[in-house]
Amino acid sequence: MNAYVSLFFDIIILAALGATMWRAHHLSRQFNQMQSDRKAFEQLIQALNLASSRAEAAIRIMKETALEAGGALNEKTSKGRALSEELEIMIQAGDSLAERLQDLAGKSRVAATSSEVPAHEQAPTAPRTKAEKELAEALKARQSS
Repeated sequence: MNAYVSLFFDIIILAALGATMWRAHHLSRQFNQMQSDRKAFEQLIQALNLASSRAEAAIRIMKETALEAGGALNEKTSKGRALSEELEIMIQAGDSLAERLQDLAGKSRVAATSSEVPAHEQAPTAPRTKAEKELAEALKARQSS
């Protein structure tokens, strides 16, 4: 009976040893899979680091470009405002000049109808501004052609 008990325990030990070897082999495969997954994970992290550094560089370039474009836009806006103000002044001067010319034309018509001297022979008043001089020259050129 001693031999049967010893054989029984040997079989139990062999079965336990076989189960242990099977489990060790299974764990070894899982460990190898985990190592390969870790390498893939490290490659993914490196790719993400590269992508984030590129994104940071792109953001920095976009900020610089936006600042430059904003500066250029502000410069153009201020130039536009200055031109707008200058044009407003020129329009006011032109309106004033047109009113004076209209008054002079009305006076010359009245004078021409009441006087024997033709309106084109009357002495014109001296222009006061550069714009008036240019307008007078343009009128003379128009009348001569």
